[in-house]
Amino acid sequence: MTERRAVAFSGCAGWLRPGAGRRGVVLCPAFGLEGLTARRAWGELADRLAEAGLPTLSFDWPGTGDSIGDDRDPDRPASWRAGLEAAIDTLRHETGVEDVVLIGLRLGATIAAEVAARRGDVATLVALQPVVSGRLYVREQRSLSRLLRVRGDDDPIDADEVDGWAVGGFFTSDATGEALAALDLRRTTPSPAAQILLLAREADVAAAALADHWRGLGAQVTLSDFAEVDTFLTDPTKTIAPVAAWSRIVEALADGAAPIPAAAPVAPPAAAVLVGDGWSETAHAFGPEDRLIGVLTVPERPLAGASTVIVLSAGRNPHLGWGRGTVELARSLARQGRRVLRMDQAGIGDSRAHPDGPAEVLYSQEAVADVVAALDRFGSADGRNVVIGACSGAHLALHATLADARVRGVAMINLQRFVWRDGDSLEASMRGEFRSSSAYAGLVRRADTWKRLFRGEIRVGHIAVELVRRIAARLAAKARRLATTDPAVAWLRRLERRGVHVLFVFGTDDGGRDEFAEHVGAEAALSRIAPHARVESIERTDHNLGPRDARRRLGELVDAFLARVDADVTGCDGGATSARAPG
Repeated sequence: MTERRAVAFSGCAGWLRPGAGRRGVVLCPAFGLEGLTARRAWGELADRLAEAGLPTLSFDWPGTGDSIGDDRDPDRPASWRAGLEAAIDTLRHETGVEDVVLIGLRLGATIAAEVAARRGDVATLVALQPVVSGRLYVREQRSLSRLLRVRGDDDPIDADEVDGWAVGGFFTSDATGEALAALDLRRTTPSPAAQILLLAREADVAAAALADHWRGLGAQVTLSDFAEVDTFLTDPTKTIAPVAAWSRIVEALADGAAPIPAAAPVAPPAAAVLVGDGWSETAHAFGPEDRLIGVLTVPERPLAGASTVIVLSAGRNPHLGWGRGTVELARSLARQGRRVLRMDQAGIGDSRAHPDGPAEVLYSQEAVADVVAALDRFGSADGRNVVIGACSGAHLALHATLADARVRGVAMINLQRFVWRDGDSLEASMRGEFRSSSAYAGLVRRADTWKRLFRGEIRVGHIAVELVRRIAARLAAKARRLATTDPAVAWLRRLERRGVHVLFVFGTDDGGRDEFAEHVGAEAALSRIAPHARVESIERTDHNLGPRDARRRLGELVDAFLARVDADVTGCDGGATSARAPG
């Protein structure tokens, strides 16, 4: 299995995979929702390159991913160029490579081409569906932002709709948009590298013109079809890794790559610690064979009696969160004095799959062992631990809490399934695309709903089937509750006996509210089943909490929840653990 170690440089976080060759690679990721979608496959490419003998550095741009900064920082394109310069220098310094290859995806390829042209020491550039025209890119992103807008025309605007726009929760300021709009690779000189491999859609006229432009500057350019791009850059849960493209890239770069002599000097590892405002972060590999990846955020001033918080991946989203919301949450909690681990379960994000693990990792009970491994390595042994998860991560958070008495609080955001049975369909369970039944009832009374219906924009058949399924499930669940056999109710009562605090958070229109009603009943009934459990709602949001205002509201709810957990754990016996017996 390929070795990898965390690195940190110039405020950037990354992973270095050593190799035996003189030729090294820096991976320049895509941005925003495209970068979130591609992250797992990007790590698989890094593994394959290192296995072929090419030392490979993957990293996050400043203000993105695990790096320091955020999407409202000024002069972002300049900071991205500086970050890539530092990444190239870090690769050279720590591995001793002689030739450097840059591989960039979408806007990452554009930045890579600019930096390579400026430096003049990049041997090869691999550009994957690059953004050729920044002006067209900005226009597309603005249009996508309007298309994916969560709120109605009469709703208040979101914070991310002021002085910029957001796509999938990832914000771009107007100033950054202006800088991006000025980019055009067909006007750049000199050539980024002597050897260029350009992968793009077969009918991409702009990519063909770019290839001709680079050839005119003296570069040897190979233009190939990137047929897999449309199934690759979809969303994190549905993405399909471009295996053919990865094979082509590895084969091309490994050819003729000479090994480093045994006596070649290699610099000692640099400290992989990022220091922010009131916190510091380190990335860790842990669990069996170090397959799992987590980022631990440690407060500068620890809060006495504060619980350790473990945040799980939602769906196949990596530990960054939708719109980078998990990063924002962890650093905010750390500034308050709490230790927070953001982790990827096996087979998700940066964590490698278990060799004998299930083909479908979502809703797998085997993932409970990953949470236990995190508690073993990073948790508080005195019982001050809280687990937070969203969507499928909420399902895992519940079942990990049931399995491990060290967890004293569990927060579940937009839970879609209490129970997962063998044979259940993942596609059928992805009901984040469906709203709650009450939300559909409200939409029927709106004129714009009927306009969309007549334009064919609403999938009436899919919605009708889902609503019928919900009615049948609710009737069956009511019968189970009358017979006191519903497993969700039994689990909540079991957690109550252990003194575990429970928080459910739902978007007011989220389909998970129907799942809750099917198993628990009316939300008001929860306090009778488990007095330490609460349900909270967030208005005007989507399933992923894309709007910034929704993520801020979630942060407030989590703050209040953690305060209740800590007060109860400390107050019960004046010490570290609750007086209630676990189990």
